Amino acid sequence: MNIESLITFLRNEIEKTGYKCYSPDLPQELDKIVSVSLGEGTNERAINKDVIYTRIPFYLLIRGTSKDTKTRSIADTVFKQLDHLKDVENDDLRIILISCDPPYYAFRDENQRLHYNINANVQVEWKE
Repeated sequence: MNIESLITFLRNEIEKTGYKCYSPDLPQELDKIVSVSLGEGTNERAINKDVIYTRIPFYLLIRGTSKDTKTRSIADTVFKQLDHLKDVENDDLRIILISCDPPYYAFRDENQRLHYNINANVQVEWKE
């Protein structure tokens, strides 16, 4: 199972929106960026023993700026890029489906920058 390949895929998809993506943390000095972190997945082996199906939760944190009215728009753009993405091959894995919850306001940090969260799941087929 190649988790690095999955993280790279998710980062590349997010960066297609024009916003830089980091994993797992956001650099303190940058604005209008996204971070992705994976949760603990569940595996199911296929009849073909060389294939594993995994459902992995992942979490996105979107940071805007303190005077920015576009933070929600950034979150919506990232949501639209990933939600219902399906049947994509990448290295030794196949993305079966990504499903995302709509973005929601999370908090303002110590610099008053807005943050939004997106909770999501990805179903993956791994080839060993």
